[in-house]
Formats: sequence, C-alpha cells, structure tokens
Amino acid sequence: MSHLSTDTSDISIKRPDLWTLLLAVERERIQFILYTPAQSNSLISREIPLSAGESSWTSALEDAVYEHPVLLDDYGSVAVVVNAPHFVVLPSSVMDDEELAEQAFAASFPDDDGDVLTCKLPQCEVGVAYSLPAGMQGFLQRTFNNAPIYHHLYPLCEHFKGLNAGSGISRMFINLHSNGMDMVVYRKGEMMLANSFPVRNANDAAFLALHTWQSFEMDALSDEIQLTGDKRLRDELAPRLREYVRYVMPAIYPVAAMRLGDNAMKAPFDLILLATCVS
Repeated sequence: MSHLSTDTSDISIKRPDLWTLLLAVERERIQFILYTPAQSNSLISREIPLSAGESSWTSALEDAVYEHPVLLDDYGSVAVVVNAPHFVVLPSSVMDDEELAEQAFAASFPDDDGDVLTCKLPQCEVGVAYSLPAGMQGFLQRTFNNAPIYHHLYPLCEHFKGLNAGSGISRMFINLHSNGMDMVVYRKGEMMLANSFPVRNANDAAFLALHTWQSFEMDALSDEIQLTGDKRLRDELAPRLREYVRYVMPAIYPVAAMRLGDNAMKAPFDLILLATCVS
C-alpha cells in the first residue's frame, strides 16, 4: 500500500510556469510529483485513487483529474508515464517505421482494440509499442498541453542503461511495486531484456527473477541483482535471492534526485527516474 497522501487541497502553486508536473497513470490510481528548481526542497508527491466502480479506465482517469484542480494548472513542463499492460519491446530498426511497429504489436496482441502508441528509448536503442484504451491519449494530450507520454518502462531502462555503460558484468534490476515487478537485464552494458510481471508475493518475484537469471546464464558469483521500489517486498525478496546469487543489493539512489527535495526517497521511483531523464 502506498504511503502517499491522497489529499491535494493543501497544494497551492503561485507560479506554476516555474514548476514541473510528472504523472504516473495506473489502472487503480494516479501518482504525481511537482517540483521547481526555483525553490529549495520543493518536491510534492501525492496519489489519487481511480474509481473502482468505473467500468472505463479513461472515464475514471478523467473524473480523477477534473476533481483535483491542482493538476490543471499551466505548468512549465509536464510529462506522463502510463502503466500499459500490453506492450512489446522492439529494435530501433522497427521503431523507425511506425506502421511496422504497430503491426508487430498487433501480431502479439491480436484482440487488443486500443490505440497503439510508440515510445523510443534512445540510450537503449530500442522502443516500446503499447496500447491505451480508446480516447485516453487524446484526453491526456488535450488536458496537459501535448505532454509527452512514455511507457512505464522508459525511465527504468534509460536510467540504468547510463549506469551500465562500459560494464564488464551482467546486472539485473528489479523494481517492485503494488502491481508487480519490472525487470531489466544488461549484459556488458547492453540491454538484453525489459519486462513487467504481475506478482502476488516475494516468492513469485523470486521464481521469476531466478528463472530469468538462469535463462540468460548469468554468473551467480560475479553478476548482480539490484533492487528498487517497495521496501517491504525488497526486504522479503533479497534473502530468497541471496540463497542463489552472491551479489543482491539495493540499487544506488540517483544523487540528482535528492536535489528535488528531502522527500524524494518517499516519492514514486519511476517518477523520480523520469525527472532525471527529462530534466
């Protein structure tokens, strides 16, 4: 369960043109951060639940946004990450042809009738084709002045690609959250896998991590698993993984993120990474 407040009535931004708004859209909630370099310790983090009884994800999102006017201010910069469950990771050669990328997505999810979007990951030299429910992209771009929309794997992949440049070992990064876990694997600096998995508990996460570890023939004595995200899940998962892998550790928190404010470590990790990627 998130520790973030769901109340936004106390937030008053006098000069929104000097602030950045970053949003993470999930099926059950919106999370967002606000910050400005013009004010020390400015970071604000909140969470807005989406109506569980709303049949349409898009309608629930629209209702939540309009019910919280702080999201509608004219901010200097806005970006959105969306946790889209249907996606495919594609090489840059395919991503350069939008029609081909859409065909690749359709081949993987033939019954998906949503709008297909693409998101390039320039450092990783790949991209993600993913779908959103009809009308959601239009709502987000109308409401947030054509803000860029990223797949939720974008900040994780791009941030850790930079950290692994020139590395001689393989590393697995696991980000744990309420909906499951995201996983990225790098071998000698090159991204080999990026995926998201629903997990019920730490045992599920350990099984998936170790199965992937074995599939990529990673070295239990020299390669690493680095963990981020939900602390309770990390504390449960780490000892299970250490039974098989020597180096299991928390990922280093980005130093640049601490400049956003004292509460940066309590903010959603994907939004903190997005702030370091788009700033």
